[in-house]
Amino acid sequence: MLPTTQATNAHIATGDYTRLDLFVERTDDGASVALTRSSNGTTLAFAVMTKLENRHHFQFDVPSDTDLDIRINQAVCRFGYLSENGNDLDNGVQYVNLDPDFVQWDTLPDTESIYRQPERTASHFEPIAHWMNDPNGLCEFKGRYHLFYQFNPYGWGWDCMHWGHAVSRDLVHWTHLPIALEPQPEFATDHTLTGGAFSGSAIPVDQDGYPCNGENADAIRFMLTRHTETRGDEHSVVEYQTTCLSHDGIHFEVETPCILRPTPSMGLDCRDPKIETNLPIHEADGGRAWIVTATNLPVDEFHKDAPAGISRDTTNGWFATYPMGKPAEAAANEATVPTIALFSTKLPVQRTSVWQYDGPVLADFGHQIARTYECPDLFALDGSTVACGAIMHYRDKQGRFQPVRWYVGDLHDEGEGPRLEVKSSDWCDFGLGYYATQSFRDDQDRRIVFGWIVDHAGVRREGPCRANGIMSLPRELHVVDGRLTSKPVKEVYDNLIGSPVTVDTATGATPDSHVWSATSPDDTYYANITLDDDADFTLTIARNPGIDGAEDDSLRLVRENGVTRLVTRGQGGFDKNDYDSGIQQVRHVEVFFDHQVAEVFLNDGQATGTMLFQAADPQVSMSLEARGGVDRCEVNALNTIW
Repeated sequence: MLPTTQATNAHIATGDYTRLDLFVERTDDGASVALTRSSNGTTLAFAVMTKLENRHHFQFDVPSDTDLDIRINQAVCRFGYLSENGNDLDNGVQYVNLDPDFVQWDTLPDTESIYRQPERTASHFEPIAHWMNDPNGLCEFKGRYHLFYQFNPYGWGWDCMHWGHAVSRDLVHWTHLPIALEPQPEFATDHTLTGGAFSGSAIPVDQDGYPCNGENADAIRFMLTRHTETRGDEHSVVEYQTTCLSHDGIHFEVETPCILRPTPSMGLDCRDPKIETNLPIHEADGGRAWIVTATNLPVDEFHKDAPAGISRDTTNGWFATYPMGKPAEAAANEATVPTIALFSTKLPVQRTSVWQYDGPVLADFGHQIARTYECPDLFALDGSTVACGAIMHYRDKQGRFQPVRWYVGDLHDEGEGPRLEVKSSDWCDFGLGYYATQSFRDDQDRRIVFGWIVDHAGVRREGPCRANGIMSLPRELHVVDGRLTSKPVKEVYDNLIGSPVTVDTATGATPDSHVWSATSPDDTYYANITLDDDADFTLTIARNPGIDGAEDDSLRLVRENGVTRLVTRGQGGFDKNDYDSGIQQVRHVEVFFDHQVAEVFLNDGQATGTMLFQAADPQVSMSLEARGGVDRCEVNALNTIW
């Protein structure tokens, strides 16, 4: 039970909006919400939480252009918004900050002032407040990109999952929309249960259910996992896949279960359905839709020498249940192997479509000791088939926790179902915290991916109107020479790269070295560096000077003796970690540094590294010391997206 709150009062102006959503959590038995008109005290609404409810999502119809007084008794409301102004897709919701821990109740914060806090990023998507994780339901529909995401409106940490929602016309500037999906109703009355609307995906479809370009679509078809678990008992997990339809991206039809756990031997983890329609197989039978889910299967169900369906590349890590888990600290998983399970159905995709289980399209025996995959993906790209998935409960020898791996190969069906013949594989990102990726194909036939930037090092701090979760910049994927590459989409360069920042040059510590340095006035910058040979260099992305002779906290990209790696200092439990990029030659380096986030792209996306680093000074300095030729070192400010 939360501390008792006797009563709290707030005053808001509704403006053009006609609905008020409040996410209320009980603190005592008499929990209630009252709305009155400020001008004359007329009661517009009064609602009481039943004694069985711990939480309740209240939705009130309110008059526009009206001043309202809100009284909340024996409860707290840490998240609320106004919506329904006749054009939510363009105007979005208006956040109503009713969190008593952080702000005065007689003020409604200006939206721009929320977004321009130094504790928030300027160029990355974040929710208005509270916890966010996996990107969900990515698609383009009727001229807008839709980004759904795992969200907890009740607080800073993970909890029963909702789907948050935002839209954009350019993948850069985002409009916040009402929460799209909520946990199962029984969670509000039974605090021993957890789970909710877990991750899922979407495709645009025409009025008959056939996949099509978003511009011509009639609706969006969603697939997601419903998860129920008794808190503290991982053996109680029940997961199944559901589907629903939305004709506008905001309002949703009733969900229908569509895929249950198909075999008793499949792991209880069977989630995160990713739907695709362009796999290069069985195209002659009228077309099929495909779904992959993340799971695990018993080791003895596989022939380890099979030519397809198995990856054997290893990175010599260990089983870990938390980000700083040490070798042998937890017993390794020996019985099962992380598996991407495949399901298919004939087109069109309908609520009543029957999905057949086609077996394991990929199992990773190189990382067999891990628990399972999360957020799997399978798609055709540049003449190859690509699989991706985060490897849960695995830490590699460089300290990366639950990294996302890609696999490039060919898809074959020898009668037992499609299997991926893996020809190459590697990490999707060589930094720490790029997780839960999801890709989609847009109307320009681009394969675009978002990742959730998770804060393993504890860089972010709770505060007024701050979020615990960041989306990566949108990246375009390609397969080049058998390797999956990713770099920011064109819209990022067009919209985010701002005015030039002066770059100073000087002689370095040795006669054959030189230093390029620049200071950004607003804690953000874009650096574009071209090396005319494989020069050794040290690029200081950001640093906080040490106190009383202590070593600086810093984030650096270092190339030395043919190895290019990210090097951290002063990152808590991840202090003095080195993260090898895994590539030999480096001729081009791009860095997007945004308050707390660094995204590094080597050789036009041949390798990418994402890190969180909390800069102490609002004026961030970068410096490059190179022992060899540098053809270009340019620095620009980053524009804010808000």
